[in-house]
Amino acid sequence: MPVRIIFVGPHRWRAQLVFNGNAYPSNVGSVVDACASRYALLLLHSSTMRQALQRDISDFRSVIEGQRADLERALKSRPDLTSIAIYDGLAHLAEMHSSLNILKSFLDLYAKLAGKLINPLNNWSFGKANVDGQEMSGGRLVNALRSSGQQTLAALADLTLEHSRTWITEAVKYRDQLSHRSDLDHMRHMQLPLHFVAPHIDFNELAWPAMPNGQDLGEYLDGLLNNLAAYVRESITMLPNVDSTLISPERLATA
Repeated sequence: MPVRIIFVGPHRWRAQLVFNGNAYPSNVGSVVDACASRYALLLLHSSTMRQALQRDISDFRSVIEGQRADLERALKSRPDLTSIAIYDGLAHLAEMHSSLNILKSFLDLYAKLAGKLINPLNNWSFGKANVDGQEMSGGRLVNALRSSGQQTLAALADLTLEHSRTWITEAVKYRDQLSHRSDLDHMRHMQLPLHFVAPHIDFNELAWPAMPNGQDLGEYLDGLLNNLAAYVRESITMLPNVDSTLISPERLATA
């Protein structure tokens, strides 16, 4: 049998700073590898979002220019109407869908890793559960950590709850909406005001896509990655059975 020499790309290499299989017990090797894969994919999609937006802007402009004469004629004929051109660009929407789904997958795997490191018989998830009277993403993990009776794990539960309240629950809500519907409530898609007076169409007025919370889509995904990196950096050192000499969470890549 030949010796396998595996090469990885830059995103996977950066994920290895924390998810290095040599730093963990052999029984969780497959989970560690899956965490590394998901984190690397999130890095990749965050890095390509701006390119996807530029590609969709270029395609939008081509569509508009191809119909400019007909559009301007229609706009001049109906000065009583306020018109907006909206572009449902697939390139940036695909990056958004992928990033949110990968985030949820990573969180489930990370909760599973945490459980197995504490006790190999655990099979934890990052599912929703009621915590202190409020349903939260990651509530199952928080409750499991609290029930351990260990001070360090109780602190990890508090950390997880803080991150869930500030950004994770919102992100998972967006992911769930996209999984069951075609759009997010109150999301602003790429759009361009159209005027009945000259200049009828001016791409300097183009509005970039924005998430329901008002953030620019590209900035939101960058923030998602930065928040996740912070959560992993802060939490991985609280887990048992991790060889801290073989990981560098302080260098974990962000956007």
